[in-house]
Amino acid sequence: MQISVTFRQLEPSEALKNYVTERLRKFKRYLEGPQEAHVVLALEKFRHLADVTINSNGRIIKGREENADMYAAIDLVMDKIDQQLRKMREKLRDVKGDRSRAAAPAAAGAEEAAARPQIRRRKMEVPPLQLADALELMESKGNDLLVFTDVSSGALSILYRRPDSSYILVEPELG
Repeated sequence: MQISVTFRQLEPSEALKNYVTERLRKFKRYLEGPQEAHVVLALEKFRHLADVTINSNGRIIKGREENADMYAAIDLVMDKIDQQLRKMREKLRDVKGDRSRAAAPAAAGAEEAAARPQIRRRKMEVPPLQLADALELMESKGNDLLVFTDVSSGALSILYRRPDSSYILVEPELG
């Protein structure tokens, strides 16, 4: 990894440069290809700023932190960079995981699809209604299914319209 450290409004310190270099070398395991890191350590009034830019194979990771202590600012920005690199690594793992599933034989994939139907989730509000109001609501919206809370009993109820236009009221017993 090629590392350059720039000091602005601050005396160049070999100790700070070595500290930054050691912290950046730990990130090498996350990165692929040629890597460049540019670190700017600056002092603005009483604030110590640490600005890090890493270029790894075209991917750019940036972080900037400030603190009253330069070493603390460096630690904070390195933690931020670490989080970004872990997130990037997880995304790459997810993408590679999808590719490996696609590479599986098509016959096995067809059997799995037949065995497990696709399930879509939908969150919905369960309104408190009387049975007559629930029927009216179903008719007005043209739905075949309505989940509601029965006002008289306080229980969850499901109203279903059958293909022959008759209705079924399901009152589940929750245990």
